[in-house]
Amino acid sequence: MSISINERTFALHTKNTTYMMQADAYGYLLQPSYGRKAILPPDYLLVKKDRGFSGNPYDALKDRTYSLDVLPQEFPFDGSGDFRSTSFSLHTQEGVYGCDLRFKKAEVIQGKTVLKGLPAMREVNAESLEITLEDSFLHLEVILAYSVYEDVDIITRSVRIINHGQPIIIDNIKSASLDFVCGNYDVISFYGRHTMERIPNRQAIQHGIYKVSSKRGTSSHQYNPALILCSHDATETSGDAYSMNFVYSGSFEAL
Repeated sequence: MSISINERTFALHTKNTTYMMQADAYGYLLQPSYGRKAILPPDYLLVKKDRGFSGNPYDALKDRTYSLDVLPQEFPFDGSGDFRSTSFSLHTQEGVYGCDLRFKKAEVIQGKTVLKGLPAMREVNAESLEITLEDSFLHLEVILAYSVYEDVDIITRSVRIINHGQPIIIDNIKSASLDFVCGNYDVISFYGRHTMERIPNRQAIQHGIYKVSSKRGTSSHQYNPALILCSHDATETSGDAYSMNFVYSGSFEAL
């Protein structure tokens, strides 16, 4: 099985890798690890210690060891006390900003998750997981869909929003997020021009935000919609490397 569920821990297994998620005691969906194949969740990576001035959810009360500002999240959102770059932000017509997404349910589906009206990879040996997060106040659901192609070490990801409540304005939504708790990495992106596409640009990750994007309505040959995060010593044939690629051509932002 390429997808395993143990209580509220979810693991996506390809031939050589494991992508793990965990709904914690408060219902927030965390992302403890993504890397070499594993069986047990790496709980040791979720270190509990006094976080000082980092905000925490109301549920945590005076627990200064819990803050979404430092925890690795699967789908970070505005309004949670996380002041990093988030994947989802919205506001209502009444001026309410942010949301509070908690785990609701998970379902394993045979085959590829259907994206109506959009092309997708073939369903050869694919298994899918859909995780539903809910904001009970706004009556809003966010469905995170993963399809695992075990034989080729690929996991596809998509997000869809279902609004059962009042009208909302989505200010920002991103297809995916990777949240690493440790490691020193290089980032590789690809720039170019007509007849000279995908020229690699590699540099060490420093403080601040590194971003590539296109506002042309297409992904364009100026910047390819892909990023690779890799160890400093990674080469074409060895080392750790994590890659994300936006499938559909269009304006995009990757950071």
